[in-house]
Amino acid sequence: MSSFALPWSEIKSYLESTGPGRGRPARPSECPRCAHSRIWYDGWRQVFCTILASGDPYRFADGLWLQRVACARCWLSWTLLPLFLYPHRSYAPDLVEGASFAYLQDAAGRYASTAARFGCSWTAVWRWIGWLAGLAAPAELTAEAARLDPSAPVAELIPHLVPQDHRKAYSPERAVVLLRALQVLVAVALLARSQPVPPSDPSPLRWFLATRFRWFRLKGLLTRPGWSPALHMEERRSPG
Repeated sequence: MSSFALPWSEIKSYLESTGPGRGRPARPSECPRCAHSRIWYDGWRQVFCTILASGDPYRFADGLWLQRVACARCWLSWTLLPLFLYPHRSYAPDLVEGASFAYLQDAAGRYASTAARFGCSWTAVWRWIGWLAGLAAPAELTAEAARLDPSAPVAELIPHLVPQDHRKAYSPERAVVLLRALQVLVAVALLARSQPVPPSDPSPLRWFLATRFRWFRLKGLLTRPGWSPALHMEERRSPG
């Protein structure tokens, strides 16, 4: 199991076509809060994030421009994200997925060497693995994948140990975290593979996070275990 990088050509086309003086993405068809169809452009936001491009880490050192929009009726505003980004992340999910897989699947994997390969700090890799372990229950993901594709040997592909030629965990508790993180990554990849219509996103983790946000308004934030509370649009009324 592994993650595949988004082709650089797709990222390059976004950079060339989107930003002040270059062009804007299409307006959304309706507001997610009130379903009003009139959406206004509402300025730009610039972020400095790191993604995987052709398999290598790439940081938008000059900034990446993101279009903000607002509803003409209820004034809800939000940012339009390209498919290769996820909200509130300095490192895109595909890079998190790639670095975590690289450390957990390689018996010789070490935090420092993995961090050097993916252009981040070793503490970032350490935190990502802890976050992944609490993101979802591997058994639930596996059961859903088996339901969607009963012919696939889903359960047989879930790992039961973390390959290592040295001591990766210095406590029993951390050993459990490492194994669970690897099981979550594999289960997410199997779930993506079992879909009736294969996801267009080459990163199973990014697809999984984006789907949870799109359908259930849940965000997988690195600063807390599991998912953030759902955003209930009907409770956010316009003042007056």
